[in-house]
Amino acid sequence: MANREETQEDEEERWEERTLSLLNESKIDQQLLSPEMKAKVKVKVKSGKNKKNALKRMRRPMVIPGVIIELQDHVLRENALRCLSNFLLEKRMDDPENYYRTGYLLFHSCSTMSILLQELLAAFRKMVDGTLNVRSAKRLANVLTLLQSIAANNETRKKFADSNVPNFLIPIIKFKSPLEVFQNVQAIALSVFGILCQARDGSIVKWAIESDVLELCQCSMEFGNELSKVVAMHILEAILQDESGLSYICSPACSQLLEGLMKAWEHLLFVNVLSAENQDFSPRLFFHIIRCYVLLCNELRGFEVVVKRLPFPVTNGSFREITEEFPIIDSLLQQLLVSTGKETEVPEL
Repeated sequence: MANREETQEDEEERWEERTLSLLNESKIDQQLLSPEMKAKVKVKVKSGKNKKNALKRMRRPMVIPGVIIELQDHVLRENALRCLSNFLLEKRMDDPENYYRTGYLLFHSCSTMSILLQELLAAFRKMVDGTLNVRSAKRLANVLTLLQSIAANNETRKKFADSNVPNFLIPIIKFKSPLEVFQNVQAIALSVFGILCQARDGSIVKWAIESDVLELCQCSMEFGNELSKVVAMHILEAILQDESGLSYICSPACSQLLEGLMKAWEHLLFVNVLSAENQDFSPRLFFHIIRCYVLLCNELRGFEVVVKRLPFPVTNGSFREITEEFPIIDSLLQQLLVSTGKETEVPEL
């Protein structure tokens, strides 16, 4: 029994590593973490290195295809998913060539995508009938980690999006579960869309818009945990940095969508103002919201909306202590205030 508990502790998910570390420009999020969270992330990364001994057999090139084949056996599948997931987490930074190679093999190997889709459908059934537990949630997280590697591979990214398999992740992200761990699983699912969008491929951005990923981000900002919110902001930034994506969001036809995003950001900012008093402030969320405002200002209608709807806490110095602590936030905020003509509203000390 004790060994089983130790194993469960060893397998504690490194959620930050499974999500944000896979996104471009995610280093900023680590810089803006609180000292307490930084310490936790370091512990998780350190503990993850201890898994290398358990993955020795995975280092031989021909072992990966063999483990992928094990996915076809119902008895061996759960362990194969875990092995492949741990392997991908280890190789993503240490050996990116094998990381991308594994994503390629997963996508092109016989029946593997169908098996991963079956795993998603099995999770749906558990979500609906109320039998979803921590073990099944972690199994789903392992499936999503495999899908991340497919989304990250340049040769499979577009085909993966065209297959519509990512669309099956939408119910997972929208589902409300009493399991606390499931919110982190939802962040992993959302990060698959983030990995796809960060390639700045116009066709992928178009696909994301048509797949209602923008509405999905809005939903995550309203109901997700902080990790999901930050991943959602990364996706929005990637779309706003694409000319067609920016034009779409700022078009008159999307007035309701833009209004919803502005309300979501305004709510998060006011929550942050209150949280600052309780030392529970999220600097990285504040940074990404300001960055989205700045990106919207690159389009005329977006600029007009930002000038009209910029929340008062942004312009009245409510976040002065935070901007003094994080110069990168202060620089971005000053850029926004100057471009919108709001810098004169900030009171002097």
